[in-house]
Amino acid sequence: MPVSAEVMEENLRQTIREEMQRSLEEVLDKRRQELQLQLEQMRALVQAEARAAAEAQVEEQVKKTLEAEKAAYMENMTGAIAKERMKTEDEKLMVQLYAHQLEEKERELKKRDVLYKEHVAKLESKCTEFYKVTAESFQKGKEDTEKRFTRFNVRPVCGDLQSQILKCYKENTGKTLSCSGIASAYMQCVTQAKKDKMVTGG
Repeated sequence: MPVSAEVMEENLRQTIREEMQRSLEEVLDKRRQELQLQLEQMRALVQAEARAAAEAQVEEQVKKTLEAEKAAYMENMTGAIAKERMKTEDEKLMVQLYAHQLEEKERELKKRDVLYKEHVAKLESKCTEFYKVTAESFQKGKEDTEKRFTRFNVRPVCGDLQSQILKCYKENTGKTLSCSGIASAYMQCVTQAKKDKMVTGG
């Protein structure tokens, strides 16, 4: 049985509708995939930007923290250096003060040493002159006595000490202080002999 024109037209329309439906679905599916891809790309971009922003923020915060720590460290270091410098300056001043005091002490000791040596020299000079005069007076008195009493066998006063002091002067020329002990004993002996003579009337 032949197909009528209406049926054929309807079949053709149905076929066209189906083709158009498939084509539209393919286009929509393709468009949907494209949009999904764009969405994923945008999401990845946003995440990347957010991550980059977060990393930048963290980096900035770390940078600020490091700068603050560096500033605090430099401040502490500057203070420590200043204190150490002041300590070093104080130590230098103390060393200079001690050195000055030591120099003053040395000058004072040298001055005292010079005065002591001058005093000793003057004392030795006086002692030398005194012992010289004493020895000369003694020798003169001895000679006068010997001349006046040559006929008598007179024993010298303090003869033992006299011999010792004359021997000491001879052995210690220029060092009269070495004989001061013997000289003092001799003078005491002579003085006592004079007193004894006055008492006995001899």
